[in-house]
Amino acid sequence: MLSKLNVCIPQQSEYSYPIVLGLNSLSLVSELINALGQFSQIVIISDATVAELYADELISLLDDAYQVNLIQFPAGELNKSAENKAKIEEQMFKLQCDRHTLCIAFGGGVVGDLAGFTAATYMRGIKVLQIPTTLLAMLDSSVGGKTAINTSYGKNIIGAFWQPSTVLMDVNFLQSLSKEQVINGLVEAIKIFLTFDANYVEKCVEQIDEIIELDSSVVLDIIYRAVSLKAHVVEVDEKEHHLRMSLNFGHTVGHALEKITHYQLMHGYAVGYGILVEAKIAQLLALIDDNQFKYIEKLLLQVGITKEYLQQFDNLEVIKAMRGDKKNSNQQIKIVLINGIGSMKNIDNQVAFLVNEEIILQALESL
Repeated sequence: MLSKLNVCIPQQSEYSYPIVLGLNSLSLVSELINALGQFSQIVIISDATVAELYADELISLLDDAYQVNLIQFPAGELNKSAENKAKIEEQMFKLQCDRHTLCIAFGGGVVGDLAGFTAATYMRGIKVLQIPTTLLAMLDSSVGGKTAINTSYGKNIIGAFWQPSTVLMDVNFLQSLSKEQVINGLVEAIKIFLTFDANYVEKCVEQIDEIIELDSSVVLDIIYRAVSLKAHVVEVDEKEHHLRMSLNFGHTVGHALEKITHYQLMHGYAVGYGILVEAKIAQLLALIDDNQFKYIEKLLLQVGITKEYLQQFDNLEVIKAMRGDKKNSNQQIKIVLINGIGSMKNIDNQVAFLVNEEIILQALESL
């Protein structure tokens, strides 16, 4: 079973790239690389965990004509840093990587962000092939060209838009994930369905067990639909001037929670708690009714997102962290607001709106 999409970027002279999704699709890697042209060498950037599990398999599938080098760094969100980016670049210089080097980002979201940002800046840009190995990376970071590192000032504050040349998703990689890691990715699918597709919100409700147990046909369907929706948004608004901000539903609060917990809270779970708070804000603003909020709350409860978890945080500290969000203007907080199940407030493709901090505080205090 194999699916294929294309992301077309009209702002870049109709630049497009394929997204290949399937079972055992890693076997196509050499074919996909050959379609991109000739390269001086290939450098694989991965974290230590993924490298130990899968690097040998990937390297064995690459064309013998290429010199292949593996660069790895310690796993974890805290390692998505300027320091590690500099270390990777130093190794690439020592390997004599040039503008004709192909970078393969091989791993989860941290790897995709860090390797993608490195590719964006190394010699002012080299091609990158994204091979995500987690559900979160397949649904989120591997598609759309957002690359970044974290700083003490916030998550993904320094980065670049650098579209991949190809994205290759093999759902076989998901078999190595824990239930927690699967849910960590699933929340990103729930996020995009809550803003764009009520039917697939209902599918998540009905098939939650099959998704968590990684039923291949169900998971492929969920990934395909979520990535299709994201691809459309990226085509319309690559640089996040308006519509692409919709992909940040749940993220204004979610990124604040990640920062407060020093990135110990997994991204998907942080977004889940962010969805809960931001849905409550929408309810307080009369954009959704009580039954719609309870529906979202019940769905999140199915994946372990509870309002009780939020009670450990200082609400004013959460709001302070939210002021550093990239969507904001003059530290005035902007939030993506849903106005139904599968829809959001959208005025001429503007989807992030200023919200009074008193409303945010009221939402946090009510949960």
